[in-house]
Amino acid sequence: MAVFDLLGFKRSSQKAQANQRDSNLKPKKTTEKVIEKRKILASRLRVGMTVVELDRPWTEVPVMFQELKISTQNEIHLLQKYCQHVFIDAQSYRTYYKTIVEFDNQKVIYPKLDLRPTQASQFLREELKKVKTTFDRSYSHIYQLMKDVQRDSQIDIEGSKDLVSQTVDSILRNETAMFWLSKIKHQDEYTSEHCVRVGILAIAFGKHLQLPRENLEVLGMCGMLHDVGKMKVRQDILNKPASLSPEEFAEVKKHTVLGYDFLKQHGGVDEQICAVARNHHERMNGDGYPRNVESQLLSLYDRIIAIVDSYDAMTSDRCYHKGIPASQALSILYKEQTNHYDAELVQQFIHMVGIYPVGSLVQMNNGQLALILSVNEEHKLEPVVELLTDTEGRRIQPIASDLSKHPTDTAGNILRIKKALADSEVDFCYESYIKDVV
Repeated sequence: MAVFDLLGFKRSSQKAQANQRDSNLKPKKTTEKVIEKRKILASRLRVGMTVVELDRPWTEVPVMFQELKISTQNEIHLLQKYCQHVFIDAQSYRTYYKTIVEFDNQKVIYPKLDLRPTQASQFLREELKKVKTTFDRSYSHIYQLMKDVQRDSQIDIEGSKDLVSQTVDSILRNETAMFWLSKIKHQDEYTSEHCVRVGILAIAFGKHLQLPRENLEVLGMCGMLHDVGKMKVRQDILNKPASLSPEEFAEVKKHTVLGYDFLKQHGGVDEQICAVARNHHERMNGDGYPRNVESQLLSLYDRIIAIVDSYDAMTSDRCYHKGIPASQALSILYKEQTNHYDAELVQQFIHMVGIYPVGSLVQMNNGQLALILSVNEEHKLEPVVELLTDTEGRRIQPIASDLSKHPTDTAGNILRIKKALADSEVDFCYESYIKDVV
């Protein structure tokens, strides 16, 4: 009896233990918050993000905890040394961008036009006619504004806001026409034209990032006013065709602080716009100027203008260098991501501009010259182009052609892009071409 009692007790104990084991395997009801993870490259880590998982065991990485809220660049460098990618708390990612954006981070989906080659060409001509007046007024306005800055006079901020608003209207309809108009460049009016182009590109980039309209208008103002401080720098240094001496470069670098001080003193300009004038040459690794600030102190506007400003400067002719092709400028931005620029934004900018940006010149495999009309989202290397010359370089009536459809030339060869061209590589006048169009 005792044996059966013992066996019965044992069986009961085993059953109880099994039940306990099974209950441990069942998901427990808990009020504990489930962490939503986001996988990112280690190269995209930023101060303020929370790392919750690695691509290897935590024991293989010299950190003390199995969750790490990044507070220094050294912690980022440590994780990048050991990991290719990490998983971060998605909420910390959103909070990070909400902090640098300084708005509620609600995105707006702007519609995109999907046009056939002939429609793209016609739409461009119609939109160019609509916005040409606004574009010309913007150039005239910024030229006068720069002169007022140079004389230390009051500047027309309300006029700037009005023109930026009209520019936003156009870009929300479709950014292609403004892209084309921004290709008109005069070397002797570089600073004012550069500011207009940076404003246009910044608005378009903000649209690509799906930012609300009010933030697009702030970006436009940031772009148009970011370089006003250059009017306070000696023009013989600013326009020197040879390399600058260390002392001269130190003078040029002062334009960031001079621009900030001017905008602050003259009033009517939002602080975040003033800040961009000071911060657009700061860098993510702290090696920028004028203050060598840490990346977490740079707003989204600072980061966007830094990228757009560099891109336009590299692709434009200056008194001391010729502009490079857009594809080469994008390659440089890509190489400098993380160190100089916000890597996430650089990759988004490259995605927006495309391998062959709208309005850029290319040479086809048969020698024809062409302009990029629009980008095929599914076929980045096969955009819609407008053929401008024959194979001998003679001008022809422009012909729109969608390269993703693999069109052929008169010899039966499939048309492909051979290489991108800098504006200075070809005797082609955008201003005359656009006048013919409109």
